[in-house]
Amino acid sequence: MNTSYERDNSKNPEPAGEPAVFSETVTDRLTTIIPETRAQATKPRPFIDTHVHLMKASLYSWFNPSKPATFEGPWDPLFTMGDFTADKLAQEAEGTPIELKGAVHIQANADDSIAEIEAVEAMAARSAWPIRIIGGGDLSDPDIESLLEREAAFADVRGVRQNLNIHPHPLYAYVDKSYMDDPQWLKGLALLNKYGMSFDMQLYPTQFARACEVIDANPETAFIINHAGMWADRDLAGWQLWSKGLRNLAQRDNCAIKISGLASLDHRWTLESIKPIVYTILDAFGTDHVMFGSNFPVDKLHGTYGDIVHGFARCVETLSEPEQDALFVDNAKRWYRF
Repeated sequence: MNTSYERDNSKNPEPAGEPAVFSETVTDRLTTIIPETRAQATKPRPFIDTHVHLMKASLYSWFNPSKPATFEGPWDPLFTMGDFTADKLAQEAEGTPIELKGAVHIQANADDSIAEIEAVEAMAARSAWPIRIIGGGDLSDPDIESLLEREAAFADVRGVRQNLNIHPHPLYAYVDKSYMDDPQWLKGLALLNKYGMSFDMQLYPTQFARACEVIDANPETAFIINHAGMWADRDLAGWQLWSKGLRNLAQRDNCAIKISGLASLDHRWTLESIKPIVYTILDAFGTDHVMFGSNFPVDKLHGTYGDIVHGFARCVETLSEPEQDALFVDNAKRWYRF
């Protein structure tokens, strides 16, 4: 995709006094009927990115061309890219109005979760902005407490993520076990509060009802739903299950949600295609329990960093400045304890 901020206006002249500045290829994603103005395109957007994978590729044995296909599409460009560091994340924002103020690394199933944390902590030590870490681990492991104790000792660790996604289609299935129905896993989850850790909860709408029960059973633990609740089954029944389930989750004060990963489920996304998702979530959760995340480098497969974050900003540009700041910065500070 062309990431230039210049535009050839020979076919679409600008309205008087309202110059558009994105290229035609960019406006394919971000246009509305009314052309984007220079003010909209260049408005600074301070941002704490709440969902990135800062990966030292050698730590992930699955990160190679033999990786099974998923709904995200072929990963070949990511395999070619290799490591995705904090420096590379900063480079993604260069030349855009995005002002990175921090990031949250989300575990990516490293072979050794402690080695993954150590690698990201080293990046944090060199970074111009703070990085918080969500570590990995199998909460159903009878020895999980020893791992949690080690992870919690790192200064930047704030919680744990373990993928819970069950789906009958192999392209969407992350796991083949209902962890939320495993007594041993529930015991492991209950330990998070002891170590002051939150839980990043990645699952599908078919699992929302059970998730509400699990969240209610752990009222002192913060739960953060990943990737906008992952509306995977894109039919009416799937939409209803997702949208109604969001409202149930939103009734829990200890539950927040990240709007991220939209491009992975919508490879030809546009500003108009993501607006209903963003607005449904905001209508359910309000502006105090919602955050934005890029899901880079994964969503790099389907858009530039500037396009994705700017698309989020365009979705909420009519909200008050304090509300926008909450969605892009302040909520991240609170939920991930910056």
